[in-house]
Amino acid sequence: MGLDVAIDDVRALMTTACTRAGVPGRGIDRVIEHYLDGELRGKPSHGLAKFAFESQFFSHRIGSPRVKHERGAMAVVDGRREVGPLSADFAVRLATRKARQLGVGVVGMVNCQRYGILASFSEQIAERGLVGLVANTSRPEATVHGARTPFLGVNPVSFAFPTSHGTVSADMSTTLAPMGVLWEARRTASPLPTDCFVDEDGAFTNDPDAARAAMVFGEHRGFALSLLIQVLTGSLFGFPMGEDVDSTWSTGYTFIALDPTFAGHGDAHRAANDGLVGSIRQAATREGRSVRLPGQEGKDRAARARKAGRLPLDEALYQRLQARAAGDFTSD
Repeated sequence: MGLDVAIDDVRALMTTACTRAGVPGRGIDRVIEHYLDGELRGKPSHGLAKFAFESQFFSHRIGSPRVKHERGAMAVVDGRREVGPLSADFAVRLATRKARQLGVGVVGMVNCQRYGILASFSEQIAERGLVGLVANTSRPEATVHGARTPFLGVNPVSFAFPTSHGTVSADMSTTLAPMGVLWEARRTASPLPTDCFVDEDGAFTNDPDAARAAMVFGEHRGFALSLLIQVLTGSLFGFPMGEDVDSTWSTGYTFIALDPTFAGHGDAHRAANDGLVGSIRQAATREGRSVRLPGQEGKDRAARARKAGRLPLDEALYQRLQARAAGDFTSD
């Protein structure tokens, strides 16, 4: 059954849950807003349901991330099992600082908790006037057209760039559906979306209990993109890949910041981006409508929800949030 819940009530439950789980006080609001934003943008698999799941690991944090190795524009970070959004913020700051100094910052991070939507971090980079790219891998949970053995991570990627009126961003998995959809389908005994997951024989299945791998989008093109992301979040930094990714702590994350001012044209890139965005918005579809920019629908949806102060929420999920606030981080 669906509920209509005040956002402030949800925020209060999340605050109590974070406090009980030992999230450092200065980081609680950041963690809450990160997962809440995913929900409000219409990505429930990376919103409150993911908060309810990931909160069981919050108490496992050792401390703030530390730079393990760096040379020039590149750095490797030990996340020290920090809460996902907080560890990612650390990596964003480091990548941004290097980009300001050297034109590019490339940061790899491992041994941290997971976070929700990637756009939260690519947009942070773009808000500083830079071009941002964020990606991560996972256990080998994805396969490609015609195969049945999972051998790639789900390998999501997000990028963002600045304009004079904010940022433009894209955030996507390289599979037809993220693994969060499978986890929630198993939890709620719901069918999977059509032709997004395959069983042990490589046949598409809607049964969450029979699913063994997520399908990479775009056949050989999606395969190639996922393969690139696998290397960028793995061997580039000496991180595990494929079957060697055996837990949350061995999952690799990458944060890249690029400074357009290093091309010698000052802030001209913003005006150029304005022109590009303007031409896209003026392009018409066959139905006579405007072409929709990546990520814009989610941002608009979140803005409407924040203005109304309410959001629709599944009753079972609301009960899970109540359980977390009561100190129960295991029940589903």
